[in-house]
Amino acid sequence: MQLKKEFQVDNKFLGVLLVIVIIASLFSLGLVYFSTKGLFGAISGHVTSTGVANLSVESSAIINFTTNTISWGSGRVNAGSSSAGLNTFATNNVTNGNWTLQQGGGLRLQNLGNLNLTLNLSGTKTAAQLIGGTGPSYLWNISNVETGSCRNATGGISFLNLNVFYTVNTSTAEYCRFFQFNDSQDTIRIDFNLTIPSDSLTGVLTDTITATALPAPY
Repeated sequence: MQLKKEFQVDNKFLGVLLVIVIIASLFSLGLVYFSTKGLFGAISGHVTSTGVANLSVESSAIINFTTNTISWGSGRVNAGSSSAGLNTFATNNVTNGNWTLQQGGGLRLQNLGNLNLTLNLSGTKTAAQLIGGTGPSYLWNISNVETGSCRNATGGISFLNLNVFYTVNTSTAEYCRFFQFNDSQDTIRIDFNLTIPSDSLTGVLTDTITATALPAPY
C-alpha cells in the first residue's frame, strides 16, 4: 500500500518567493560590485589625489651700457678753421680737425630685465662747460639699434623723438616712454654731435651720461 501526498503550491507564494530571491541576488551583486571596484582601484592605481606646484617670478628692471665709452682721442681744430665737428657715426665723424674716433656707433644701452621701462637721460655739463670757446655745441640723439626697442606713449612707433639731435640736458628728461625688454627689441644707441671752436677749452674734456629707468606705465 503506497501513500501519496500531493502538495499544491499557491501561485501567490511563488511570486513572493521570486521577489525575495531577486532582491537578495541584486543585493549580493551590489556587494560584489563595490567590493571588486574598491579592490580593483587599490590594485590598479585607479585612485585620484592632487598636488600643487607653486613659484613666484620677480620683476626685474635692469639696464646696461654695453658700449659705455666714446673717445676721439687727442686732436685740434685745423689751422684756418673756426671750428671742428665731431660725431659718433661710423663714417665722416670728424670734420676740420685731426681727431680719430676710436669706435663708431655711440653709446649702446640694453634693457636686460623683464619689464618695459621708461628711460630718462641726463648729462652733467652744458656745451659751454664741456667745450667752452665761441659757439660750442653739445648735442645727442636717441635711435633704435633693434627696430621697435623704443616706443611712444601709446606703445606705437610714430611721433618719437628719435634720430633728431637735441641739446644735452643736465636735468633728467624722458627720452623713451617704452623701452622694451624683448630679446629682439631691447637695445638703443645714443649718438653725439659736438662743435669744437678754435678757442675751446684744452686738456681732457669729459662728461658723464646717466641713464635712469623706471617701470613703464603699462
